[in-house]
Amino acid sequence: MVNRLRNERLEIKLTKEEKTLFEEKRKLAKCRNMSHFIRKCVLEKEIYQVDLEPFRELQGLLRGATNNINQIAKRVNSTGVIYKEDIGDMKKEIEHFSKELWQIHSLLLKRTAETEGE
Repeated sequence: MVNRLRNERLEIKLTKEEKTLFEEKRKLAKCRNMSHFIRKCVLEKEIYQVDLEPFRELQGLLRGATNNINQIAKRVNSTGVIYKEDIGDMKKEIEHFSKELWQIHSLLLKRTAETEGE
């Protein structure tokens, strides 16, 4: 083993179901053996860390907008009147939400283009 290029050993433990899935994926990847498949997965694949904070902010914006819609709907159902200010506020919230969503969409497209260009 001293003269071998790959002389470090790695051992993993799997359940029967995990091993079956592992073997299926290995065959789909057309790898000759387990070592080849693991090297391929580890050395050739990019690992991405995704920051979900912008999505949490969007979720908060969306929750606020839906709460406002529910309050307006209750008022309209009880009084039969809807106010221009309520409509204006909803338009502002929807515009803000749309801008935030568009920024995230643009960022994801940019990152996708960067990784495809590498």
